[in-house]
Amino acid sequence: MKVSWASVGLLLVLLLAIGVVLWGGQIAQQRAEAEKRFSFPDTGAIVEIHLVEKHGDTVYRRIDLRRTKRGWLIGDTLEAFVQPVQTLLKTLAGQTPRAPVAQSAVRNVLKFIREHRVEVKLRFQDGREEEFYVGGPTPDQMATYMLRVGSDQPYEVFLPGLEGYVTSRYYPDLSVWQPNEVFSARTADLRAIQIDYHGEPEKSWRLERSQAGAPWRLATGEPIDSFAVAEYLSAFTGPFYADELGRADSLVGLSPIAEAQLFLWNGKKYHWTVYPHSSSPLHYYLRLWHSPYFVYIISRYTMDRLLYERKQFIGKAV
Repeated sequence: MKVSWASVGLLLVLLLAIGVVLWGGQIAQQRAEAEKRFSFPDTGAIVEIHLVEKHGDTVYRRIDLRRTKRGWLIGDTLEAFVQPVQTLLKTLAGQTPRAPVAQSAVRNVLKFIREHRVEVKLRFQDGREEEFYVGGPTPDQMATYMLRVGSDQPYEVFLPGLEGYVTSRYYPDLSVWQPNEVFSARTADLRAIQIDYHGEPEKSWRLERSQAGAPWRLATGEPIDSFAVAEYLSAFTGPFYADELGRADSLVGLSPIAEAQLFLWNGKKYHWTVYPHSSSPLHYYLRLWHSPYFVYIISRYTMDRLLYERKQFIGKAV
């Protein structure tokens, strides 16, 4: 049987067309699967989580979480709270598409996500990256609108077992992710303590000692009340926390009350300034100089334990 070259060519074209159709179908299927992939069960392989809250094209706030031998850090230095990280990892492992957004609502949902979203980027040990957008809650408050980067089909995503939505678990609010720690020092670590009251030098003082275990003395040489010193030092047990994070512009127009410094034997130093709160008589603002990114809000009840005046340490001469 003689086969013409024309027949062979036609057969090849036909096979090629079938291959293109099958390949295109496979690509379309993979794309469809990828655009609804929002769960990442292998959370142990996640080494970085980047959360960026945007309103339009404006970055409102961001958090960069990195897994290290020390645990999860914010940036390269700040230790993250364990609980919100674990909660986010459980959310990433379990969140599941409930349904694609109906075509009649896609336009409005995409518009909302463009205007208000948290951009999420995950990096894995093998270098793979996953990116998606987190929007607001669905009308029934039981799922969250999410969109894969590169897709135009948003999904309603829910977390099985949770009565609610997960948007708030992605907010990069620093006060949620990082402990509001002013300092962490034991009395045994301290070499000197100094508080300077602005405009009131008679209240200012410096406690110091020549070596660990040596008695404390006032730098002015005045007699010291050892009981008052012991009572004061009792505040230096465990981490000392502020209540919440303040706005960066909170201190505009305010005059400082006092400035405090702690000097440790290992050479480390803690340094902060206390300001009156602009609206609450029960709180102070606290500007940290050893961590120059933050202004905290701290209750007067907590802070007043450290704001002693010099006269409170002076005892009777023997």
